[in-house]
Amino acid sequence: MTMSPRYQHTGLVLARVTTDPGDLDPPVHLRLDDPAAVEQEGRAWLAKVWARPEVRSALTLASPVLGARLDQILSDGSTGHTAKELRRAVLSVASYVLRWQRRATPFGDFAGVGVAHLGPARAEVGNRHRAATRVDGEWLATVIDRLERHRRLRSRLTVVVDDARFLRDGRVIVHRRAEVGAAAPGPLRESSVRLTRPVRFVLDTAGSPIRFDTLADQLTAACSSAPPVKIEALLHGLIDAGVLITSLRPSMTSSDGLSHLLGVLRAVGADTLDDVASELRELDAIATDLARHNDIADSGQAREIRAAVAARMNALVPAVSHPLATDVRIDATIAVPERVLDEAARAASVLLRTTTQPFGTAAWLDYHARFRDRYGPGALAPVRDLVADSGLGYPTGFLGAPRARPAWRVLTDRDAALLALIQHATITGTPEIELTDIDIEALTVGEHTDVVAPQRVELGVEVYAASTKAIDHGEFGLRVTASPRSCTSMAGRFAHLLDEDDQARLAATYAAGPVQPASGQDGPDTAVANVVAVQLSFPPRRPHNENVVRVPPLLGDVVSLSEHPDPAHPDLNVVGVDDLAITADAEQIYLVQISTGRRVIPRIPHALDTAVQSPPLARFLAEVADARSAVFRGFDLGAARVLPYVPRIRYRRTLLCAARWILTSADLAARSEARNEQEALQAWRQRSRVPARVVLVHGELRLPLDLDQKLDQALLSARLRRAERVELHEDGPPDGQGWIGRPAELLIPMTAITPSARPLPATAAPGPTLQPGDSAVLHAQLMGNPARFDEILIAHLPRFLAELHDPCDPNGPVGSWWVRRHRDMLRPETDQHLAVFLRLNDSRHYGAVAAHLARFAADMDSRGFPGQLTLAPSPQHPARYGDGPALTAAERVFATDTTNAIAQLTAAQESGIPAQALAAVSMAHLAASLAPDPATGYRTLLDCLRQEHGPLDRTLRDHALTVADPSQQYRGVRALPGGDTVAAAWQARDSALNTYRDVLLQQGREPAGMLRTLLHEHHARAVGVDPTFERETGRLGRAVALRLLATAGAR
Repeated sequence: MTMSPRYQHTGLVLARVTTDPGDLDPPVHLRLDDPAAVEQEGRAWLAKVWARPEVRSALTLASPVLGARLDQILSDGSTGHTAKELRRAVLSVASYVLRWQRRATPFGDFAGVGVAHLGPARAEVGNRHRAATRVDGEWLATVIDRLERHRRLRSRLTVVVDDARFLRDGRVIVHRRAEVGAAAPGPLRESSVRLTRPVRFVLDTAGSPIRFDTLADQLTAACSSAPPVKIEALLHGLIDAGVLITSLRPSMTSSDGLSHLLGVLRAVGADTLDDVASELRELDAIATDLARHNDIADSGQAREIRAAVAARMNALVPAVSHPLATDVRIDATIAVPERVLDEAARAASVLLRTTTQPFGTAAWLDYHARFRDRYGPGALAPVRDLVADSGLGYPTGFLGAPRARPAWRVLTDRDAALLALIQHATITGTPEIELTDIDIEALTVGEHTDVVAPQRVELGVEVYAASTKAIDHGEFGLRVTASPRSCTSMAGRFAHLLDEDDQARLAATYAAGPVQPASGQDGPDTAVANVVAVQLSFPPRRPHNENVVRVPPLLGDVVSLSEHPDPAHPDLNVVGVDDLAITADAEQIYLVQISTGRRVIPRIPHALDTAVQSPPLARFLAEVADARSAVFRGFDLGAARVLPYVPRIRYRRTLLCAARWILTSADLAARSEARNEQEALQAWRQRSRVPARVVLVHGELRLPLDLDQKLDQALLSARLRRAERVELHEDGPPDGQGWIGRPAELLIPMTAITPSARPLPATAAPGPTLQPGDSAVLHAQLMGNPARFDEILIAHLPRFLAELHDPCDPNGPVGSWWVRRHRDMLRPETDQHLAVFLRLNDSRHYGAVAAHLARFAADMDSRGFPGQLTLAPSPQHPARYGDGPALTAAERVFATDTTNAIAQLTAAQESGIPAQALAAVSMAHLAASLAPDPATGYRTLLDCLRQEHGPLDRTLRDHALTVADPSQQYRGVRALPGGDTVAAAWQARDSALNTYRDVLLQQGREPAGMLRTLLHEHHARAVGVDPTFERETGRLGRAVALRLLATAGAR
């Protein structure tokens, strides 16, 4: 393949390996539909595995409920259970055992993590794995809730305002987490308090940690008429509502939440509070035992300690069934040669190239467009204001978003290309699609050179090889197993298992990396200073998930949401929500730190689901910085995801997508000739050519199965009865991981080889939005067929506006007017409209002018033209056009450019020359008039408009070059019917552009930076809104500029 790689490995690789002891022997031939066999063989197998301490410990940690049930079933030969209960127990234990044998994903004692080194292939796995056990998130939350209710303890704590709060209708609102024990976080839950003067004082005073009693004293002094008892009651109410967060609650950058809690309790002298001291002693004993457990090398002793600690914790908090959470550092020495990582990097590059969303998700494309319409490019909108209901809210599909349903996906050329590949493979009976250069080109959406690659990604792969020697000889294959969203990470949650050096190497992968110098600045040091990667820390919506989101500080800058600052890391630079804002240009969205002007790239160092399990503000901050970058993910089947069968898809040595079958309960029930489920399954396998080794996939479940075994068939049937639809993915070959002797995966952090240059645009505060009815700008939208807009502009709108706008009458109702055509390019099938803007000499004229406009719309309707009229808000865009005198000068440019467009359309109609050719010449002259001299303007246009390739209509080009005139006397256009009017309009616009350029320079802005915007708007007025057409017009404009430069002898 000739495709250049976009990613490179960082040198750090994490190995994820099962800790399977190797001799668990599940009853693969047990007939689970035979109650007698289950009672005899099933019970005997349960008793055998349950007698093994490591199995009992691992299963009890994973499911205490299952452990208790097994104790009951197996105690003293008890028969106080039904055959169904015994069968369910056998299936549950067998499922865990098979997972232990066949999966490398870390989960409790079943699998662990270590560092794989670069070098000749090596794989030595021992059995002295080290378990690092911490208290469970729900258990800790329950303890903290109980302690936090102690009023005298509260008075000694520090508190801080939840910085994810927001204000609405005179109330302070925070989002609450799910209750302890909840199986899912559920819908957003709000808690609110009235925004009284004392509450506002608290919001202003407790932005950083302050002792409760100190805050109470300050509030009492500020509200001298309120008795102290009411002041304290107010503060207690703010804690209960979640508006104030106490120092008892550890931030997610605290790896050990219990140690944090004990540190705070000791620091405030909680042992002097009689009703807290006993609990403190018990918590201290638990922490001591856990520390012993984590330091001990003997696994047997460690299991005994863990069992004792769990019993002690259950006695303290009986309501939480899972008191402990464990991660494992594997006892292994693993190394792989660099060629393995290079192969993975090439696979990552192909996944990026073939993404279905090369410029961001549909939701973010829509949000970007709405941001630019509402605030304008360059507007610096504070995050808190932007995501409020008074702003844009959250993007489509976010929790709490005003638009809850994501946009429907349309069938694309990529879908068609992939479906054709799949059908060809199916017809020919080929089990595999091997992607070629031509295939990858066909599966590429958009222009791949325009794609902004995420700066950091991770890829999980399985390595298939018979031996380590085979790997060294290049005889290996890879299968992609994981590709987390680029704003998240599967590696960070295991940082606490790594030694100091490896933790530093992991932290380095999250850094912002090399960045191109920002516009107008020089040097790599300056460039790096203009971007900062920050660690995004936040409590999950469900307390139990704290087990997977606690990650120590890996970056020096942290955005901490709904958390009390971590006292163990006072050196961290905490970036607050109020110091964050969003801006955008034509192509990208940026997250900016207001106080420094730096671009901010948040990193979530764990892989918690952002859509449901994370607060919406955390998801917003995580995604927005790279919202218009390509979406990096596993190979996307697109529309083919609904097919009942997809063959495996390979690139070079790497399996990008395993063969996949969809199995429904109807597939088995429909074959009445089968006598039972097993026969029906076997018949389906034969028809669909399903191999024995597959992975059962349903939701988050991944369970490797061997469908030749009765036990595995029973597990599949049990899942299918509950789900009615599952996916089966082809698993690797039986000897595929012979090089290591057990299931293993490599998790490889990667960075972009050439990070995209993304300098921030010039920014300014957002302008006001002028509302209809009482505004000096009337914004009307005429909806309808865009094919009629030219006729309306040429023959009707100027006539109507002449009655309202007399340039010689400064007291008339309308001072100036301009138009824009509008088309939603994300939803091109929706109605288009002609936007008419009228600058009124006085806002008191609004009603009369609107009434006059209504009569015009009615007249258009009676003539068979579009007549659906809407009065809309008029957002002001000072960041785009300038403010004050600059905005006034810009509006004069809009007005004269509208006159230009109408004159050009009229001349095109009368002369037969395409309007596109006149627009191209007009664009070249526009560039000349905005610049200090025409030659500079033409060069700026050449730099501004990208050079396109391919055939160009020669007749169209000849028309444009004929009209072009380097003397700025416009002789070429004057020769056309109606040309004098066009020339006069161009001259009027020249004057307006000269004035605008001077005002921009006075405000310290570079006029050339406005050229792209003005060219785009002219095309929309004079030709229409069509990206393909606009690119062609731009090519004509470049041809005109080159001719004018050559004719003037300046090139």
